[in-house]
Amino acid sequence: MIVICEECGKKYRIDEEKINSDKASLRCPECGNIMNITKPGPQAKRGSSSENPEASASNPKTEADKKERKKKNKEEKRKVKSVSGKKTFRPGKISIGVKLLGMFLIFTLLSASFLTFVYLKYVPSLMSKQINLRTYSLCHTFGAAVIEPLRLRNHLRVNKIAEIYVKVPGVAYVSVAHKNDGIVSGIFDNVKLKRFSPDFITKIKKEGFPKGLPLRNNLPKGKNKSAKDLIVGGQKIHDVAALIGRNGGEAHIGVFTEDAEMEIRNSLKPLLTIMVATAILGSLFFYLIARTISNPIKALTDAAQKISLGEIDLPINVKGGGEIADLAASLERMRVSVQAALDRLRRR
Repeated sequence: MIVICEECGKKYRIDEEKINSDKASLRCPECGNIMNITKPGPQAKRGSSSENPEASASNPKTEADKKERKKKNKEEKRKVKSVSGKKTFRPGKISIGVKLLGMFLIFTLLSASFLTFVYLKYVPSLMSKQINLRTYSLCHTFGAAVIEPLRLRNHLRVNKIAEIYVKVPGVAYVSVAHKNDGIVSGIFDNVKLKRFSPDFITKIKKEGFPKGLPLRNNLPKGKNKSAKDLIVGGQKIHDVAALIGRNGGEAHIGVFTEDAEMEIRNSLKPLLTIMVATAILGSLFFYLIARTISNPIKALTDAAQKISLGEIDLPINVKGGGEIADLAASLERMRVSVQAALDRLRRR
């Protein structure tokens, strides 16, 4: 029986008596192609479809099998070539550089989230305490300044002192109340008054200082100071009341809470700027490190693929240090050993 290789066209005469089963597979010694042959039956022997290549070529089934085998061999070769290419897309695989960069970005994001959480949890409360202490200190100083004019019922002098304190940055209003005389002094700064709602401004210009405003933060019995957050004319106000001496007077100073919130936001900006700068510089640094690792590994991978395809004549020259240098040396020794083994086989 004559068998022809579809790849290289080499003809082989095979003793069909040595074929034990109906079908068998043989490898072509010339090109390595796998040939699937079928043991001919009695009728096939007479018709010599196996022995006559022209007759076998005229058989549609045999021709279809040949085309199918050729198609499969071409697909296998194409797969091998695509694996050896440098720009082959490998689904499911992520490079070392991307992994390192992703881990760094995740770490930076978690660190930034943690620092922001700690900052927003503790810093605003600390700043509120500081603002409360500052406002109470200002109110206590104001109360000490008006204690004598209030005792003498010199309300004009009290108003003059209040006009000085209402000019302090962040102060919304200053007022003095007496248990017998009611509202002795109540002043809004004309410039800061524009921050309130138009209806509230109109009411202040018509009726003057609201008499009920100090009552919203009355001093409890037995206490000499009190603090309370209020909404006045659409603005958040931190009102602090302090006892003036022992003559029944109260000093009230209201500060804009929005100014404190603005200070908190402004203090957060440098922290965010540092975090963003760290993320950008760190990403660039990790990218450079990843390139020094991934590029030699890619070169070694290409060299190993070439060796697997039979290209063993080119030496492996990959620059790198440490473990990468050891890996390159091991691959070079493997290449030399394979080349020596093939040379011995050729000589035999």
